[in-house]
Amino acid sequence: MKRNGFREPAGEGSRGFGASIRTAAFIAALFLSLLCSTLYNMWNYDVVRYQTEEGNYHARLTGKIGEEELERIQSYANVERAWVNEEESAGDETAVDILLKDVSKAYEDLPRIAALAGLREEDISYHENLLNYYFVVNPDSPDSWDAYLILAVFGAAGAISCLSLVLIIHHAYGVFMNDKIRELGILSSIGASPGQLLRGLLREAFRLSALPAGAGTVLGIAAGAGLMGWINRLAGSVIEGRLKVPFSYRPLILLLTLLCIALTVFFSAWMPARRLSRLTPLEAIRGAGERGLKKPKRPGLAGLLFGIEGELAANALRARKKALRTSAFSLTLSFLAFGFVQCLFAIMTLSTDLTYFDQYRNAWDVMAEAEGVEIGAFDKTEEIKSLPGVRDALIYQKASAKRLVAEQELSPEFLEAGGFERAPDQYVIRTDGGWLVNVPVYILDDASFLAYCEHVGAEQSLEGAVILNQVRDDRNPNFRIRSFFPYLKGDQDSEILRRDGEEESAAEIPVLGYASELPVMREEYQTLDYYEMVQILPVSLWTEMEEQIGGAENSVFIRLLAGNSGDGAYTELPAEEEPSEEELETLGAELAEAAGSGYVLKTENRIGDRRASDAANQALQTILGGFCILLALIGVGNVFSNTLSFAWQRRRETARYLSLGMTPGQLAEMFCVEALALAGRPVLIGLPVLIMASWLFMNAAYLEPALLLPRAPVIPILAFVLAVFGAVGLAYYLGCRRLMRMDLAEALRDETFS
Repeated sequence: MKRNGFREPAGEGSRGFGASIRTAAFIAALFLSLLCSTLYNMWNYDVVRYQTEEGNYHARLTGKIGEEELERIQSYANVERAWVNEEESAGDETAVDILLKDVSKAYEDLPRIAALAGLREEDISYHENLLNYYFVVNPDSPDSWDAYLILAVFGAAGAISCLSLVLIIHHAYGVFMNDKIRELGILSSIGASPGQLLRGLLREAFRLSALPAGAGTVLGIAAGAGLMGWINRLAGSVIEGRLKVPFSYRPLILLLTLLCIALTVFFSAWMPARRLSRLTPLEAIRGAGERGLKKPKRPGLAGLLFGIEGELAANALRARKKALRTSAFSLTLSFLAFGFVQCLFAIMTLSTDLTYFDQYRNAWDVMAEAEGVEIGAFDKTEEIKSLPGVRDALIYQKASAKRLVAEQELSPEFLEAGGFERAPDQYVIRTDGGWLVNVPVYILDDASFLAYCEHVGAEQSLEGAVILNQVRDDRNPNFRIRSFFPYLKGDQDSEILRRDGEEESAAEIPVLGYASELPVMREEYQTLDYYEMVQILPVSLWTEMEEQIGGAENSVFIRLLAGNSGDGAYTELPAEEEPSEEELETLGAELAEAAGSGYVLKTENRIGDRRASDAANQALQTILGGFCILLALIGVGNVFSNTLSFAWQRRRETARYLSLGMTPGQLAEMFCVEALALAGRPVLIGLPVLIMASWLFMNAAYLEPALLLPRAPVIPILAFVLAVFGAVGLAYYLGCRRLMRMDLAEALRDETFS
């Protein structure tokens, strides 16, 4: 029976090749559907977040708006709803929030709506954050065009995914169409044009792909819903107060998904179909034979390791390399991607632990931030310091200032290294009197400041400041093991701090001493600006000069260290005495209670922060690893689809080997070598690449490669490799079992075209 000029698929070979197409179409549709639904829900989350946090309106009119003006606004054709916002209304001015039917016309219609209410354009405030996410940008705001970056990123992700899938699965369509090459020759010889052959091949490919693509689309939507639900649950447990947005889907996203799938399938089928449709009748008929085995010039690795069985297996893989190209490419790419993700996250977590959690293990246990408070007005210091289970409490505020540094003040070591010669203009300003540098100021509660002075050997007084007398060596880019010089000579009894941005406003401060370390606190310095000069001041002195210096942040920070109160901040506790997360959570609750209802604290604890960081990394690692596994399924699916036609493809080859004296056991060994080579080649290719990439990342992060060995992701990578080996081995076992049950003597007869 004919359909569109071709025979219906018949026999095990055709069924196997058709299964290869169905598998490729299913996985491509699953991947693209999952990608589109996930990207849409990521966009939708931000839209809902802005609607919840900032209000669900597109624009707001503020002015003298009465009932009559409100009715005019509501009667405008493009206004879906307009209502009075009581919270934003004040005095004689009324705030009216507006939702539009067609958001794209917001910047055209709002001035007209304002005119109807007797208002000016200045009385309009647009909800630009929300409008930008609808890709409606303010024509008068150049920064608003950055909204299209989201669309560009999403479009690039979809285009790259489609292109990658085309490169991966088009070989599956090519194998299916090669099976019809003899039919193409016959049809071409009786007058079929290349265009007719091309259309026939494409129709056949789409017919086989339609149902699997539909199933993959539905399953991809379900997988997207499951993925977003899992992300919401995980993020909700890690990020306090995170908004929970349920999974959503729209018909437009379905149409976009189907379009991506159709384009992917079309180009995957069109590439081999176009090549085959241009063959001459003689080339088509002559090319329809069995895949030839070519004797290699020298024995390969498989031949050296496994003898004649290995050499035959390698020769068979070379002869069928086009049919297995999809498998080889996707398995190699998936192994590289999976291994890269695992190694990258291992290096990232190692770097975070070394530079943050391990470095600041004895610097903080509980941190709290009280917003909208000045340290001089904070009156809960004594209550916090007297909390049970606290060995030290530090209350501080941060400010920024400027300081003019003269050349005669600089240390000889710093001058010998070049001084400010390499300092960027954005951080250090050269003046006639010297260099104007940035000064981060840490304002400590008085008791903590005196304890710090005692620790660094400075004069214990509340009438001056301590200077952190260190400057980074700008010739050494290693941010992990920093090199420092003494900043100043250290012979100044006083200094002048200037207001940042208004250097004419300044205050003279006595210098109590010069230190080489900060107080025990979770703060970094000289990370970007190597030349900033850190100052530590007591709150008593700050209240006297705050008006002259200014620059204080509008928050007070509270740092607690858990333990016995007699130990103090400058005694490091051994790791075995580290408090538990439950103890730190209790301490955070007691801190909030001690602060009272007059202050709203945002608290975090070090162990909970580490757990949340690990959970977030694990979640992202799982998501990316899932996509790598999905990519591996394409290769494994191609292997299984090839083994469905295993018996048909290789029955004559196997019969010849048996007739030459090979035993079934030797044939089984040959097939085992094939499976081992097919699954092992990606590992042999990928392992050196992963090792080299990890070494480069470790060098870029200034980490010793030996540090990664205890954290090397051996188990997940090994599990991935074993899963691939198991899947490929199972596919070959099923194909070999079907093959050995056939009547192979029949296969030695010459086949005739029918």
